[in-house]
Amino acid sequence: SMSAPVSSFGSFTTPVPHMDGREGASGLEGVIGRHESPGPSTSSDRTFPWTPGVNPPVPWQVDVDGAREEARRQVTQMLQRPEDLARLPELKEAVAAKLQRLDLVMTSQLEAATDGTRVGLDGLQKARGAVLRTRDNFSQIEEPSNGEKAGGLADNHHLIRDLAVMRANISRTIRDAEAVVALPEEAARAIELLDDDEQNLFECWERLSELAQRARPARAALDAARRKADNDATALSMTEPAAAQFAAIDDAMDRFETTLWRSVRGSLFAGRGGSAALARAMRVVEEQEALDELLVEKAEKVRERAVRKNKASDELVDSIVMVSKHYKRQVLREIREAVPERFEMTVGSLVTDPGGEEATNVPVVIENLDVLMQQLTELYDYAVPAFPTKYKIFELVVAPAWHKQICLFIDRLVKVARDLSNADIIAVLNWYQSYAAQMDALGVEVETEPSESEVAIGTPPVSVHDKNGGLQPGGKNEKGDSPSVLSIESFLSSTHGAVMTTNKIDKICSDEVEYTISDDEEGGDVRMTYPVGFFELVNIYTSRMTKTVQTWSANLRRMTTTQPLKPAEDGTLWTASDVEFFRLLNEQLEVAMSGGKILVSAAAMVISSALSGFASEQYKRLSGEGVSSTNAALASPSFSRHFRTTSNVIENAAERAVMTAAKNVDYNVLLAGVNDASRCHRLALEMESSLVDALQSSDAMKRLVKKAGDAATGKSSVVRPAIDMFLANTEHCAAAAAAAVTSDPSVISLFGQMYAVDKGGTSPWLEGEVTETLVATVLDYLGDVVQFVTRDLASMVNEAVFNRVVKHIIEACMKQLQTIRPETVGRMEDDENALRECFENFLPSNRLDLGLQRLADVRDLAAADDTESFVLAYGLVVQSMPELGIEPAERLLAAREDIPRATQREVLEECRELLSNQMAIRK
Repeated sequence: SMSAPVSSFGSFTTPVPHMDGREGASGLEGVIGRHESPGPSTSSDRTFPWTPGVNPPVPWQVDVDGAREEARRQVTQMLQRPEDLARLPELKEAVAAKLQRLDLVMTSQLEAATDGTRVGLDGLQKARGAVLRTRDNFSQIEEPSNGEKAGGLADNHHLIRDLAVMRANISRTIRDAEAVVALPEEAARAIELLDDDEQNLFECWERLSELAQRARPARAALDAARRKADNDATALSMTEPAAAQFAAIDDAMDRFETTLWRSVRGSLFAGRGGSAALARAMRVVEEQEALDELLVEKAEKVRERAVRKNKASDELVDSIVMVSKHYKRQVLREIREAVPERFEMTVGSLVTDPGGEEATNVPVVIENLDVLMQQLTELYDYAVPAFPTKYKIFELVVAPAWHKQICLFIDRLVKVARDLSNADIIAVLNWYQSYAAQMDALGVEVETEPSESEVAIGTPPVSVHDKNGGLQPGGKNEKGDSPSVLSIESFLSSTHGAVMTTNKIDKICSDEVEYTISDDEEGGDVRMTYPVGFFELVNIYTSRMTKTVQTWSANLRRMTTTQPLKPAEDGTLWTASDVEFFRLLNEQLEVAMSGGKILVSAAAMVISSALSGFASEQYKRLSGEGVSSTNAALASPSFSRHFRTTSNVIENAAERAVMTAAKNVDYNVLLAGVNDASRCHRLALEMESSLVDALQSSDAMKRLVKKAGDAATGKSSVVRPAIDMFLANTEHCAAAAAAAVTSDPSVISLFGQMYAVDKGGTSPWLEGEVTETLVATVLDYLGDVVQFVTRDLASMVNEAVFNRVVKHIIEACMKQLQTIRPETVGRMEDDENALRECFENFLPSNRLDLGLQRLADVRDLAAADDTESFVLAYGLVVQSMPELGIEPAERLLAAREDIPRATQREVLEECRELLSNQMAIRK
C-alpha cells in the first residue's frame, strides 16, 4: 500500500492533512490565540530518483515501488485467463473513476498542505520579528540601569511597577481600540479576496475567523457594558460606534456564508467542474467544525476552573462559544434543499393540474426523470468524494432527500392518475423499478414492494360476478362500443374505467403520510420506503383491468353461445373462446410484470377472480342450468323408485347437475367440454406457474392466499380454486356425456327389457337380442368419443360410460329379475362377455375387469346353489358395492323358487349380520 501523499515546498516536506479528521485544521490555534507551530519535518537528503545499489532509498520511494509491485500483482491476478481480457474495458472504467475520486481528494489535500506551509512560514517570520523586538527591549532596559540614577530606581520600585502596569493597560487599550477601528477595513480586505477569486474561500474564512476571535473579548466587554447601562442613555450612546465596527465583521461574515452556501449548491450538480469548488467549501466547513470543537473544549475548561474557584463564569463562557457556526448542519440542510430545487427545475412544470386542458405527457416526464438520475450519478461520482467519508453524505443525506422527492413527485402524479392511460401507469411503475436498480448500484437499497405492515392487497371483487356466480354483462365505453377482445393495445391506451369500490387495495392514504428527513448531524440507516402513491396508481390500474377482463369475458361468452364448435385437424371438437380468454389474461400478466411486484400481486388477485368466474360460467354452460329442472330428468322411465331409494349418488348436487346436463346439453357440446375444461385446467396451471415466477417466490403467493380470504383457504395459490374448478368441470362433462348415453330413449328402453320375461316365458333378453342391440348402440356413442375427444381424455369418458352401463344393468337386475331360470345365469355371463368385447378396445384391461367383476359378483349370487355359497357370494357383493345394502340378497332370494321361505329368512338374517359387520369395519 502507498503511504500518505506529501507536498514539497523548498526544503520543507509537510504531511498532507485529511479532510475527515483533526488534521488539516492548520491555523486554528493561531485563530483562537493558542497557535502551536508543528514540529520540524524531515527532508530528503536526495532530490534525485533513487538508484538501487547506488544510494539508500528515501522512504517515500520505497512506498511507491511497493505500490507499483502490488498493482502489477493485482493486474496479473485479474488477467490470468484469456476470457478475462473481455473485462478489460470495464476494469479501465472502474480505474478511471477511482483515479478521478483520488484526484479530487489529492487536490483538496494539496491545497490544505499549501495553506499549512504558508501559515508555517508566516509564523516563522513573525517569530523572528518578535525575537528581534525582544532583544531591542532588553537593550533599552539595560541602558538606564547602568547610569548614575540607577540607585534611585530601586528605591522607587513600587512606583515604577505601578507605572509600568498603567502603561501596559493603556497600551493594550489603545491597541484594542485601534484593532476595533481597523475591523471594517480588514473585513473588507478579506471579502475582496472572494471578489477577486472564489478559490480564496479558505483564506477569506481564515481572516474573518481571526478577526472575530480578536474582537471577541472587546465584544463581550461591550455587551456587558450595555447590560449594566440599560437605563443610561448617555452610556448606551457611547457604545454605538464600537457596535458599528463589530457589525462590519458580521456583515462580512454574512457575505462570506452566502458565498459559501451558494458555492455548495452550485457545485453539487455541476459534475466534474464543481468538484474542486465543493472540496474547497467542505474544507471550510471542516475547519469551522474543528474550531467550534476547540471553543467548546475551552469553554468547558473555563467553566471547570470557575467552579473550582466558586466564581461566576457564564458571561465568559458565552463570549467563547458565541461564534459556533454549526456549518456541518447547515451544509446538510443546503444539500437537502438543493435536491427539491433540482426536481422543481427539471420536472416541476411537467405535471398538469387535474382536469386540465392538456394531459400530463408521461413519456416526457420519464425522460426528464432519467435526466435527473444521470445528474444523481454524476453527483455520486464527482460531488460525494469531496465530503469526508464519516458524513456518509450519499447514504444518509442525498439518497433520502432524493427518494423523498421521488415519493412526492409520484403523489403529484396520483392526483392526475385518472387522466393517465393504463400504459402511462405501467410506464411510471416500470420506471420506478429501474430507479431502484440504479440506486442499488449506487449502494442504497430502495424498497421495490411495500412491506406487509404498509399494504394488504384486497380480496378479488365479488361484484365482478352476479348472484348466480356468473360474470356480469360487459359494459360499454363512452362511444357505446364494447372493447376489442383481441387487442391489449386498446386497454393500455384507455383512460376510462371507474374505480370499483369492491376492488380497492387497502392502502395508506398519501395525504396522511409525511416524508420527513431530520436535520440532525448524526443519523442511522435511512429506510427508503415504497411510495404510498403507487398504491392508488395500482388500485386505479387493477380496477380498469377488472372491468376490462369482465367485459372481455362477457364478449367471449356471447361468442361461445353463437358460434359453432370448432373441429381441429384431428377431428376433435373445441371452443375457440377459451384459448382467447387465457391469451388475454397472459397479456395482462405480461404487462403487469413490468410494473413491479405490487402490480403483479394485484393483477394476480384480478386474474384469480376472473379465472374462478370463467370456470363458474363454463360450468353453468355445460351443466344446462336454467334450461329445465332436474325433476324432468328424474321422471324418465329408467330411474325407478328403486334407484332413488337405494343409491346415494343421485341425492347429491353433482349427480343432479350431471343428469340435467345429460338431458339439456347436446352430446357433442359435452364432448367438446371435456376437451375445453381439460385445456383450461392445463392453461390455469401454466398461469399459476407464471404468477409464481412473476412474484419471484412461492412465499409471496402464500401471502396472497392468506389475504384472499375463505375462497383460497387451504390452497397453495390464489389460482388453485379455479384450477380445481376446471378439473371438476372436466370430470363433470365426462360424467354428463356418459349419462347422456344411458339417458338415450332407445338405451332406456333396452335397459327396461333386460331380465324381463313375459307370462308366456319368452324374453328378448334371454335370446340375446337386447344385449346385442345395447352393445351396438353404445359402440356408436363410443365412436363419437374417440372421434371428438382427445386421446388422453377419451378413456375418461369411455370409463364413465362403462361404469354407468354396468350400474344400470345391476339396477335392472335388482328391479326386473323376477325368477331365476336355468338359462338366466348363462345369459348374465354372455352379457359380461359382450360388454368385454364392446369396451376392450376403449379401456385398459384392469379398468374393464374391475367393472365386470361387479356383474360377476351379482351373477355368482344368483347362481349360488346352497346357503353357504349364497352368503359368501353376498359378502363379495357387499365388498364391491356396499351402496346396494341388503337389497341384492332380498331380490335374488325372492327370485329363487327352489329355496323354501323359511330357509330364505334364515339366509337373509345371516346376510344382514354380514352387512352389519362390514359396515362396522368400514366405519
